[in-house]
Amino acid sequence: MLSDFLILMKSEMILVVIICLLLFVKVGSKEWSNESLLVLVNALLILNLVGGLFMQKDGALFGNMFVTSKLIILEKSILNLGVLLVSMLGYDWLKTHKHVIEFYILLLSTLLGMFFMISSGNLLMFYLGLELSTIPLAALVNFDLLKRQSSEAAMKLIISSAFSSGLLLFGISLMYGTTGSIAFNEIALRLDGSSLQLFAFILLIGGFGFKISAVPFHLWTADVYEGAPVAVTAYLSVISKGAFFFAFITTR
Repeated sequence: MLSDFLILMKSEMILVVIICLLLFVKVGSKEWSNESLLVLVNALLILNLVGGLFMQKDGALFGNMFVTSKLIILEKSILNLGVLLVSMLGYDWLKTHKHVIEFYILLLSTLLGMFFMISSGNLLMFYLGLELSTIPLAALVNFDLLKRQSSEAAMKLIISSAFSSGLLLFGISLMYGTTGSIAFNEIALRLDGSSLQLFAFILLIGGFGFKISAVPFHLWTADVYEGAPVAVTAYLSVISKGAFFFAFITTR
């Protein structure tokens, strides 16, 4: 049972280990140069990418709350590759930054949330993964600490995220009330096209639209992208949108 747990949640466990390792490095007494930290982190990201390619297994955990398959593992490996490329893109900028470890802890925390979102088997797991991937992004957007524009971008992201989260929670509650379940496979069997279910779908689509900046819910996007550091903008515009795309196309 323990071996199945470690294999099925391999990608998430590797990220947790890397985050904990970075925390230990941060609180350690040894002074690391930014170049050494970047080399260490990029090496860990490469190991994370390679580790995702082995020991693949289909299965589910926690009463189908967490599901995985070879397709989901491939999607997570693609996101791992994207994060590695974003890290290389921001190398010159991070080389002179005072908070390199904090940047990667926040970055990998958002990636961990995306992994849970992709592997979610019900709406609760999907929402928790979504929020874990969204909340640290506000801090990443504000990572140019001396730029006022970066702080404004982070505030706009927080406000839009809070509003979209309210829409999502309201839609999830209505969906649960009309179907009696939050599991994706059971919801699909209990849809009857009632007006309340249609309203729930409108709220869910509106919440997702704000999260992925889909038209016409994209008005916050330009200001946030302009104020965020280049590496964070690349992460927002590619990795986060790819995670949503993978979550929607994955069959459970």
